[in-house]
Amino acid sequence: MKKWAYRILMIVCIVVFGFSAYQLWTIYSTQNTVQEETKELEKLVVTDQGFEPDWQALQAQNPDIIAWIVVPDCEISYPVVQGEDNSYYLDHTVNKEANRMGSIFLDADAPADFSQDNSIIYGHSVDIGGMFTALSNFDDPDFFASHPFFYLLTPSANYECSIVFFAKDIDGSVYYTTSFGDFREERLSEMKNKAQYQNDVDVSEGNFVTLSTCDLDYGFDSDQRLILMGKLNKTEEPINVD
Repeated sequence: MKKWAYRILMIVCIVVFGFSAYQLWTIYSTQNTVQEETKELEKLVVTDQGFEPDWQALQAQNPDIIAWIVVPDCEISYPVVQGEDNSYYLDHTVNKEANRMGSIFLDADAPADFSQDNSIIYGHSVDIGGMFTALSNFDDPDFFASHPFFYLLTPSANYECSIVFFAKDIDGSVYYTTSFGDFREERLSEMKNKAQYQNDVDVSEGNFVTLSTCDLDYGFDSDQRLILMGKLNKTEEPINVD
């Protein structure tokens, strides 16, 4: 009986070890695929002078690439894609491979030139890091105060985005308003009142871009979101982020 119990225990241990090893391999493979794709694309973006995307080469890789986003000290430097809907790039990489980390993508209904009042860019927060996970850094007041900008590069213009708000709210809240119409002041006032942190930025005119990701404090399936909203300011200066 002892021998059989020992053998059963060994089989259970082997099964558990095998499953754990498979899970670790899956995690590594998932993250590594996105990292390797991004590194290859960065060769078409980063030069000795800073970020200078070769848009023709990038869009030859995938015509859906419409921008590149950089958030300093968050390990966020990714292509931004735009699909025909908001589902495909939730679980596909820029190279269109199935992957739970997905891609960073602009709302499917938004103008690709970021000309609407407020353009929404989505990205996952994931347990293994990467994508928009590190937007949670802005939940620290010192980090928020010391990081007033993120950067958006497009084929037509580069933008230094002055961070206006960091907020925690639900999906579909006022921060997801894409067109202000006659209620610009009211909508922005509501955003200001609900924001976790805010900067003194003139919002009386201009367009905005909002970065949206899941709040992992509530798990993967909740509608709670972390939101970072910036005002688009065209810049001719080289973008060089250490």
